[in-house]
Amino acid sequence: MWRIAGTTGAVGIEIAVAIAIGYLGGNYLDHKFGTHPWLSYVGFAIGLCAAVKALVRVARAYKREQGGDGPEQKNDGRG
Repeated sequence: MWRIAGTTGAVGIEIAVAIAIGYLGGNYLDHKFGTHPWLSYVGFAIGLCAAVKALVRVARAYKREQGGDGPEQKNDGRG
C-alpha cells in the first residue's frame, strides 16, 4: 500500500515538473529568438504531453499490479 502511495505522490510531482520545464524552456527560447509567446505555448504543450505520458505509465503499472494484465476480450458472438 505504501508503495502505491509513494508512486502516486511521485507522479504528481513529475507532472508539475514536466509542465514547468516545458513552459520555462519555451519561454527561454522565446526570449532568445524573439518569438514571444509562441515557443512558450509549444513548450507548455510538450510538457503537457510528457505529463500525460507519465500518468498513463503509472496507471498501467497500477493496473498490472492489481491483476489486470491486458485488454479484456469480449465475446461478441461472431465466432
